[in-house]
Amino acid sequence: MVSLQTNGGAYLGYVLNQNPDVVLLRTITRQGLLTGVRTIELNGVLQAHFDDRYVRLIEFKEHNPEVVYALPAAPEGLEQQYLTVPALLQRAQEMRQLIQLETHSNHDFYGFVSRLTEDELMLEVYTQYGEADGHTVMDVDSIRSVIWSDEDTRTVELLIRQQKPEDKS
Repeated sequence: MVSLQTNGGAYLGYVLNQNPDVVLLRTITRQGLLTGVRTIELNGVLQAHFDDRYVRLIEFKEHNPEVVYALPAAPEGLEQQYLTVPALLQRAQEMRQLIQLETHSNHDFYGFVSRLTEDELMLEVYTQYGEADGHTVMDVDSIRSVIWSDEDTRTVELLIRQQKPEDKS
């Protein structure tokens, strides 16, 4: 797979054919879904990226659609209770659910709630590539949104599971 930066935007896909004038690309979305075939003039290509982290992430989504695009799981029983951000964080901590937090300062974090008090939480943070990225402590009031399960959180969770060594006991 390749990512081509052009004057008209960026395109992801597989090169089907090329010549000195154009490249024929089977295009793919950032979700890993094939969309069509496109010709791109080579003189308009500014950059070509291949085998980088982002391209590998898209390939990973393409090869794992049954997990990445599974029906989002909602936390059981929350529809019967008064929903608050602290209640959702508490449930995520109890279930060891990977969540994404969007903050009022426009920082997004993927991770597991490792500690929660009335005012703050500690999050075991992971990158979008499933790599451990330390811990973050933040005010509960700084959280704008909690994303329980979507395409990106399921991708990160699957990447984390695949990186953990198998238990040989």
